[in-house]
Amino acid sequence: PEVCLRLESGPCAAAHSPLAERNGFLRVLLHSCSTELCTSCLTSLAPFLEDEIIPEVIPMEIEVVDAKITLKDDSPPVYPTSPGPVPITLAMDHVVVRRRDDGIFYLT
Repeated sequence: PEVCLRLESGPCAAAHSPLAERNGFLRVLLHSCSTELCTSCLTSLAPFLEDEIIPEVIPMEIEVVDAKITLKDDSPPVYPTSPGPVPITLAMDHVVVRRRDDGIFYLT
């Protein structure tokens, strides 16, 4: 797997957007990644995403190429005799998520 991070700031970041010159521009590339996550990990992220203060918008681009994420439900079974839910696999050939100056994330 390959992870590349690049944070630009100042006048050179203005090539990406007008706001990037002031707040910076973040570029992330994730290539050939295969991972397994428990659903409890995702639900425990919610408190970190909620905040009373609206953060500054940082324009960014996140590119994911040839990645596979398997989600496993690790919650206790509702019925003791149930074999449990089947894991869900999300495969991505090429996905780009962009956050522009308006703060909205665009998925392409």
